[in-house]
Amino acid sequence: MLFKNIGNLALRFLNFVDNIVSAFGKFGKSSYLSLLFLGIILLMVQGLDQANTLLVDMIEDDKISLMLCFVVISVFASVLSHYPRYIYYAEDINKSRDDHQWYVYKWLGYPIFTFSKIDKTYKQDFKAKFFRHCLGLVIFIIWHYYIYQTFYPKLVFSHLNADLIKGITLLLSVIPALVLIVLLDKLDVYQDKIVGATDEVIIKQVKAEKHKFYALGVTALLLVIGLVLITAIILISSLKFSLVGYWLLQIFTFLLALMYILFRVFRVYVRNVYFSLNFVSDSIAYLRYYFVFAILVILFLIYSNVAVHYSWNLLNAMLILLCYFFIFYYSIACLVKYFFMLTIFKSQKKDLDKNPLVTKKSYLYNSGVPADKRHKLLPLDEQKSFAARRRLIASAITFFIIVLGIISYNSESVIHELEIYENSADEDVLDMEAFKLKLRERTNKPLFFVAAHGGGLKANIWTMKVLNEIQHKSNGDFLNQTISFSGASGGMMGLSLYSVLGGKYANDFTAIGNKIDEVAFENFASKDLSLMFGYDFVRKLYPFSKIGKYRDRSYYSMVTYRNILENETSMTLDSMSFNAYWKKHIFDEREYFPSLIINTAKTNGKRGVFYSVKYPNDSTIFHNSDNLSQLYNGSIAYYESVSSTNRFPALSPAAKISSHGHYIDAGAIDNSGLLSSYDLHNYLLKDSTLNKTPKVFVEIVNGRNNYIWYLIQKFKKEHKISQFEIDEIEQDNIVADLKTGLNLDKIPNYLSDFFVDISKDPKITYIPIYLPFQIELKEVERFLGGELTNTNQVIELEYFLNRENAKVKKEINDNADIWETYEPTLARHLSASTIKYYDRVIQSQLITEQINAINILLEE
Repeated sequence: MLFKNIGNLALRFLNFVDNIVSAFGKFGKSSYLSLLFLGIILLMVQGLDQANTLLVDMIEDDKISLMLCFVVISVFASVLSHYPRYIYYAEDINKSRDDHQWYVYKWLGYPIFTFSKIDKTYKQDFKAKFFRHCLGLVIFIIWHYYIYQTFYPKLVFSHLNADLIKGITLLLSVIPALVLIVLLDKLDVYQDKIVGATDEVIIKQVKAEKHKFYALGVTALLLVIGLVLITAIILISSLKFSLVGYWLLQIFTFLLALMYILFRVFRVYVRNVYFSLNFVSDSIAYLRYYFVFAILVILFLIYSNVAVHYSWNLLNAMLILLCYFFIFYYSIACLVKYFFMLTIFKSQKKDLDKNPLVTKKSYLYNSGVPADKRHKLLPLDEQKSFAARRRLIASAITFFIIVLGIISYNSESVIHELEIYENSADEDVLDMEAFKLKLRERTNKPLFFVAAHGGGLKANIWTMKVLNEIQHKSNGDFLNQTISFSGASGGMMGLSLYSVLGGKYANDFTAIGNKIDEVAFENFASKDLSLMFGYDFVRKLYPFSKIGKYRDRSYYSMVTYRNILENETSMTLDSMSFNAYWKKHIFDEREYFPSLIINTAKTNGKRGVFYSVKYPNDSTIFHNSDNLSQLYNGSIAYYESVSSTNRFPALSPAAKISSHGHYIDAGAIDNSGLLSSYDLHNYLLKDSTLNKTPKVFVEIVNGRNNYIWYLIQKFKKEHKISQFEIDEIEQDNIVADLKTGLNLDKIPNYLSDFFVDISKDPKITYIPIYLPFQIELKEVERFLGGELTNTNQVIELEYFLNRENAKVKKEINDNADIWETYEPTLARHLSASTIKYYDRVIQSQLITEQINAINILLEE
């Protein structure tokens, strides 16, 4: 008997597993599009540090964007779980296609497709339905994770129980799925009882129980909606970047997920319980709401594109990105549904003529459309001709799009081309001999080369703030002894923009600091994303690719920079060449200023260099590079030249220079700027006067991994160890290849080691200035590529990290209930707390020591 019971249990378990696997297979066949978009959203949240800063910014300064993000993900959740059902029917999964009657409802000329069951005994697969409804839940789970990930640095370094917080957050994300299981299982039981019953009394009793269940569910839905509204009011009025704010966001996300589940399960039953809420359960109205919402989103995105051109206010980039994802998904899903409808309408009339259950009267009656609106339904005998006309139009449009795509791909585009202006005959530029003459006047003290790492707006602002701090503490003497500024991407942007401020405001460090903060608060991410998926994308299609030369998202970003720095309002950049602008507005204003080396990377592996000092074309300074500041066919303006270094792949377009090629972010070759600095250093060594003067290389570094690398070197030196003992994380060959190829620190780390080595020469000094962070042990292990196996090394390293973290924590002084700082991330939009982090950490012991080292050299 015992073995028989065990066998029965095993059989039931195997049947359950088989049903789950079968249901998941049905779900997968119908939900691939939704899964693709959910994967993209997850990668965006997990892989882009920018996303974390965007959420903090919304919490601090843009609650409207935050609430609208919640609105978008709530509608997105419903749409993600709704449209796979049409693929489900189209693929005839669970024999669903022939058991449903399809209708066309014409609303303002727009066809809305809906359906009803033909056979009332048709049994749904509730397990497949569970998985489909879970598609919507996933976006809320991602949002739970997004909030946790954003707050994580504060949770883990604020002596809070991060594991407990993580556990409660995980529970909040799972509860709606458990509620969904219970609800669908209950509905499954009711369906089995009704389908299997023959006694009318029992059927009536089950239906009464089912009605009570619906009433309870609808009441719960209305209660949750009330809680959502109350919580939304609290968020708008009192949300802060704090632990309380964290829980408010997580609870609000949980309530939205719960509301979504109750809405999905009980929506169609609302009119059976509360007649005043018919508009919620009307399937036609439901689909109409999606369409209206999509139109509103499109109008918002159009506004965002226009706002860039006219410098209007923009909402948060996270909202803009979610809106683009929603529109892309909704458009594709509607097309998939549309083609399915054309296929089924072609054969439905013929099939239904053979079905005795369907008559013209029952066709209208079973539609679910109110009687007073049934005249808007497409008649049964017109379906075939409707499908034929629409199929012809759809085929013609599809063919046109394919042809247009081929023409667009093969046509030359000038959207991302940098404008080349004719050289002026009387252009005033500084040549190399004149610049050397100025350097010879400064040989009584060491001469400096400044290099700055890339890293988006984070690097841009950090570089400018460090320069301003050095200038302030050296009483303006530092730049008088600096030969050049060289950098990559955001770091080079910072050097270039500080050059403009240095020329305009001289040694007024307060005014410069205010302008740096003005740049820091600017919303560049929203501008870039709006145009990237909007106007710039459309203009890649022929013939739009011939409209509006040179004006892309990078151009408008540079217009914004120029307008902030120079108090301008024009949306057009000056045409003065890079060399002439630097000479007139920067060098001459101070009678001396470091030369600028704008670095970029050519697609064939060469470098592209804009150098502000004119030198003979037959004189090689920067090896394996194109001299872009002295083109044979003209010159490129200052701000557009600067933009060429900040062309991060995907987000920013490659800069096209006619007759010379395409150039991308300088980080693709050297993300530090040290390589060009060293090129210039070696060139100047040929001058017998300058080669005897001590040289100092200052490297401004902002990357988190760079700081981890610095801590590792410091730890090894302190503890006199040459190698960590680790258990390597096994990696697939392809993953290893990708990680190696995409790593931008290969050359910077080589150059850092190189300069540490050559600084043994008394004439060369190397001073790196790192942006400090608080670092966990697991981050060091991730950087090393494995888990530390030597217990003593683990203990010593944990003590070392706690000591170094305490130094940073002391400076940021962020122990209040409301957090005031946030660690910088790779971003094009910074939060107020990130800017405050810069201002506090720049006074840290690490930065102060390096600046003092510079001042000591200046006083020699």
